[in-house]
Amino acid sequence: MSDHVAANDAEIQELSEDSTEDPSTTDVLPPFDIGLFPTGDEGSSFRTQNDPSAPLQRSNYIERKGAVDIRCSCLDVVHGLFSAESEVFATLIVLQFRFNARKHARRFESVDISLEFGGMKPGEGGPEVHAIAPEGRMSLVPTTQHEEVKRSGGLQLGGAAPVGGVTATGTVGWEKSVSRDTSDETSVTGSIDLKGRNWGESNCASWTLLENKTTKTGVPTSMRTAVLLKRKDESPFQCVVKIDAKVDFKSSVERLFGGKGREPKDDPVLFDPELEPTNNLRKYEIEELRAFNLESVWDVTFATKLGWVLKDKAQKGGGGADSS
Repeated sequence: MSDHVAANDAEIQELSEDSTEDPSTTDVLPPFDIGLFPTGDEGSSFRTQNDPSAPLQRSNYIERKGAVDIRCSCLDVVHGLFSAESEVFATLIVLQFRFNARKHARRFESVDISLEFGGMKPGEGGPEVHAIAPEGRMSLVPTTQHEEVKRSGGLQLGGAAPVGGVTATGTVGWEKSVSRDTSDETSVTGSIDLKGRNWGESNCASWTLLENKTTKTGVPTSMRTAVLLKRKDESPFQCVVKIDAKVDFKSSVERLFGGKGREPKDDPVLFDPELEPTNNLRKYEIEELRAFNLESVWDVTFATKLGWVLKDKAQKGGGGADSS
């Protein structure tokens, strides 16, 4: 018991020291942290780093585990030309995002994703985000709900009778009923942005996933996206991937009490245009990446339902009927 108290005192002392830390000396933290369990769930503070022996173009961008899981992985990277007749270089990137709950009644209320591209050195412009998919606002699983709102009020009137001082009162009341249909939906919105600077071409691809606030069913569990970049040369470049997720109240409480509430910083993803295409999903025309239809690879899944999961198995022996 004394050991437990001592451990708690040490943790409180450590938290107290953190709270007095000079903000000007601390690094800017990525926006999403997920230390989900009071004891610190295994994998919730996992930091994705580049392999020292092979640091270029890792496939596992982000991995967080806990009561809710977040994963971002790369399915394909293809370097080539924007078009055969131009001298503009291009890169196609296809990513898979997954947002899964590992406990009942846990969910993501919203998710913000950003991919910020830049050069390998400070001040270098890096590639331009030319096109993304999905782009614009997409509606999923729309719902309609009928509501009937009643408002009532009253005015009480009273007066003293001339005999015996008896007070006679009366109430005049009214009631108003409003009937309406309300609509809501889950949505996915994608945009091409200028981030981290106020000059040059757009350098960021971003997506926002919002749950249906009426049904509270969370965001889609899976989303595949595509990004087409334009490059001026064959210089290596990097991408900073950030995911900011808002979870349900119970998960946020667990997140608050899990560890120090800090998110380890993932390494930027490093790209080398001299590497060969991965061609995992298909074979791409590397000299005509402009002509590739990004809509053909993007996808969003709200939930996966398995059919034919109930099966009859014949029992052999035991005096039962022979089903063979």
